[in-house]
Amino acid sequence: MSRRPGPSGPSEVPAWVTRGNEAIERVLLLIRISLLWALLSLLGLVVLGVAPASVAAADALIASRHGAAVKVLPTMWRSYREHLVTSNLRMLPLLVVQVGSAAMLWIVISGGAPGAVGAYVLGGAAMASLSWATASLAAIVAVPRIRRQDVLVTWRLALLVPGATPMRFLALTLCLGIWIALCSLLWPVAVLLGAGAAIDLAVSLLGRRLELLLEDLERSAAGASASRTGAGGSSAREAAAPR
Repeated sequence: MSRRPGPSGPSEVPAWVTRGNEAIERVLLLIRISLLWALLSLLGLVVLGVAPASVAAADALIASRHGAAVKVLPTMWRSYREHLVTSNLRMLPLLVVQVGSAAMLWIVISGGAPGAVGAYVLGGAAMASLSWATASLAAIVAVPRIRRQDVLVTWRLALLVPGATPMRFLALTLCLGIWIALCSLLWPVAVLLGAGAAIDLAVSLLGRRLELLLEDLERSAAGASASRTGAGGSSAREAAAPR
């Protein structure tokens, strides 16, 4: 008797199945990161926990680039302990500015500003400082190279980010505003995905771009230094040469 061939499956998995599986895995990763971010923030009594928890979440997201498997809990816990002091030193002043600007904006929206002109002026100033502080904090969180600098250098680089990458600054501000509004309407989304998605957005928009920008600046500075050194050496040899 001849054997009838059994049914054969598809030769390859459809692309939409692969993309859907990747999207589900990404959402589950963001949920784990968001929940751990909340726990680590509470561990630092919120005030001293938000900064290192955000850095830890960014490190986990950076480690997951290109689909790499990441052990979220060990990665975030190690990063949290490593950056507990340094991240607070670098980020707390900007967090104070951010909270103060948000409070001023809330006062304006609730009608506490004196007159229409005062409301426009205070509202504009609050919005500008809030956006700038948020972008600077996002740069510190998303770019390890910025975090590794001295405190003053970190502040200077972070404050220059909105001017150095204006389109990404505007995109980050707009997307974060939309995401915050969505989370304020859907609190389950805020609890499960709020912090993780916001930090993922910062890493996606700023991380790689700022790393490349800083590498270009370092190469340019090294080239300029080498040129000055070479020019100085040539001048010294010419001065020492017998006439």
